[in-house]
Amino acid sequence: MKRLQIVLTVIVMLAFLASCAPQAPQVAATQAPAAAQMPQKMRVWITWGDNPAQLQDLFNKFGAANGIQIEVNAPVDPDKVDAALSGTEPPDVLILGGPDNVGTWAREKLILPLDDYMAGANIDKSDFYGAPLAMCQTLGKYYCLPWGTDIYALYWNKDMFEAAGLDPEKPPQTMEQLAEYADKLTKKDASGELTQVGFIPDFAWGHTDLYLAMFGSKIYSPDGTKVNVDTPEYAAMLKWEQQFYSKYGYDKVLKLSSAGGNYMSPDQGFYAGKIAMYVDGEWQPGPNFISKFKPELNYGVAPFPPLADHPERKNTAAVAGTVAVIPAGAANKDASAKLLAWMETPDIVAEEMSTNFNLPTSKKAAADPRFHSSQKFEVFLGLIADKNATYTLTSPVGTELSTELGSIEEQVVHNGQDPGPLLKAAQAKIQPLLDKALTGQ
Repeated sequence: MKRLQIVLTVIVMLAFLASCAPQAPQVAATQAPAAAQMPQKMRVWITWGDNPAQLQDLFNKFGAANGIQIEVNAPVDPDKVDAALSGTEPPDVLILGGPDNVGTWAREKLILPLDDYMAGANIDKSDFYGAPLAMCQTLGKYYCLPWGTDIYALYWNKDMFEAAGLDPEKPPQTMEQLAEYADKLTKKDASGELTQVGFIPDFAWGHTDLYLAMFGSKIYSPDGTKVNVDTPEYAAMLKWEQQFYSKYGYDKVLKLSSAGGNYMSPDQGFYAGKIAMYVDGEWQPGPNFISKFKPELNYGVAPFPPLADHPERKNTAAVAGTVAVIPAGAANKDASAKLLAWMETPDIVAEEMSTNFNLPTSKKAAADPRFHSSQKFEVFLGLIADKNATYTLTSPVGTELSTELGSIEEQVVHNGQDPGPLLKAAQAKIQPLLDKALTGQ
């Protein structure tokens, strides 16, 4: 969802303090098809990155090895991407904070299917973790490749747990227990205003894919041919989220949630001790978030808990994050494929994702010791490798459905509306669009 692109935009690129990476084998993915002719200059656009100099230095390695100039533009305003893709001079490779629009662009033929290029460059699909690679498939083909990924877990404030009489070393074990803990961790002042809340399900943004997976469902059918939102599971998931607002007053929770500082600020709700538990990604234990803005924070990280009746869903987590595409109008598509293949080699994945404090999508890269310097980061490494790691399909109606579901979440979770009629209407609106896209109409 769009929240992923937002968070990646704020991530500052700094390196781990750790030992050097081991030598990764140079694989055939760095070789272009025999007929490829490299241009004198190539352009890479990235929609995230507060340290463009670091990104430029990384891509200069490819340029030096191939005798060409690589021009990196980061961060690119996402609003400019659509115009570039439909124009005559798109970048050679486009790197995105998330796959939200990939399916729509595939439907509109603005980006290339990558299957033939992957085969020609010998990109090893077996080296990718399963969930992020599966996320990139739409219309039966790969229209993007993951380049690092994000996954989410539960953070809790140990000092707030202890003050509430809870074991600070033991996070909630079920979603029902999480709601019970949230009650114990919520406080009001004499005037009835909230001074502390136990849990806000959509702080700092929504996590529909994770919660829905815990309820045993996904937004699309497994084959991607059906929108899957007018379901008891989706309605139950929204009602579960709604309770964290309805119990304490919708306006009061929203007021407390919005009163803190921005995401990268000491006044952010979790940092400031206003929110006891929340869901966030693997970058938080890194050098530019908790350790920078609240180094004294006493906190823990654990997989988000399952429903009590479904312990088999333990360690379920939803992946999303950086993906790369080749625009259909790229001037030299074989050269673009060669650059993309170089990006996916284990040593380059390890270098960039350890710098970002993001998860590697390459299993070989994950062995790099720079990813194993933090016990908290190990939680996320375990989740991406778990059999319950899940994803949302990249769909040709992804943009339209994302907008629709965002509106529904606002109406239900923040305003107390009944999800049933809203989900039924969304299903009736989006399914015909998907049917047309799948039949090429």
